[in-house]
Amino acid sequence: MPEIRHRFRMASGVPVVTAPAEIDVASAYQMRAALLQAAADGHATVVVDLTGTRFCDSAGLNLLVRAHKRARAEGGELRLVIPAGAEVHRIFAVTGIGRVIPQFASLGEALAGGPGAREQGPVADTRACAQCGKLFVPQREHARFCDVDCRAAWNREHMGDPAVEASALAWSVTAMSEATGRLPGARACDRPRALAAVGEAVWWVTMVDATLVRHHREVYDAVLAAGGAAQGRRIEQTLGGLRFVRNRIGRDAALAELIGSAGAGTGSGRVTSWTWKPIPEPVLDHLRPRGQAWEMARYRAYQAELAGHTIGETFRQAVTFLTLTGATAASTPVISTGTRP
Repeated sequence: MPEIRHRFRMASGVPVVTAPAEIDVASAYQMRAALLQAAADGHATVVVDLTGTRFCDSAGLNLLVRAHKRARAEGGELRLVIPAGAEVHRIFAVTGIGRVIPQFASLGEALAGGPGAREQGPVADTRACAQCGKLFVPQREHARFCDVDCRAAWNREHMGDPAVEASALAWSVTAMSEATGRLPGARACDRPRALAAVGEAVWWVTMVDATLVRHHREVYDAVLAAGGAAQGRRIEQTLGGLRFVRNRIGRDAALAELIGSAGAGTGSGRVTSWTWKPIPEPVLDHLRPRGQAWEMARYRAYQAELAGHTIGETFRQAVTFLTLTGATAASTPVISTGTRP
């Protein structure tokens, strides 16, 4: 029986789901049953062991992100076991899943817990370069490397196969398109499901955005500049505003707090016609100075380009830009361009 194949086992009091060699639509459905059973048994934290996994498509990525969000809502988290040499490592590196879900090099480390291999958050004034380990002051929210050469070197080591890189990026863009494409069909009268659809779209858009900024910054900036300064600024602020939304719902704030009552209160309306609601300036005393500056910039972007605008308009703007940038990045080789930071 498929359910038995992916039934979880207990290790050190934590459920462990061993992923199959290939995660596609069929096996993702089977894994979902195991993850839901673990949650139903009262386990907020679950480990997914991907040591033997060679392939994971957008259905698998979507499953893992949803499972992690569900676990976070219960006070736990999803932990992924992905050894450095695992075949699936490149896919998860390119898609940016590590920004959302903690990853560990071994099952023992995952069971022990700790911060895992997630990128340091915006509260850090300095970060360790993901390639050379040198401390540097990040100039952009998603920066992981101290200079261009380190980013190029990391890309060569972790995404050396152009076919794998292009496919993984395409999967994440496809998942983003599928998530946002479901919004017009979401029924406003079923408000909880409609809000869940909006939240999923936010996660996928910000995940693709972060991946492109990290690993394809030159392409990202070039596509941004091609539309002109005014349009580029609008796109940047739209994406910055969506990061603000992501951070708010990531800290368990209800997405409904950000959705305006105009249009959202009528059961017959379209979800895409709902509007983002202007909100008061957030209290950021818990963040370090640089984190405060970034979060305030995201808040201002939200107020400028999301508040008062429809959800449909927001995602149309973001997805159009990210899809074009993703397609351009997939066909552009990674080249070192000197030591410019």
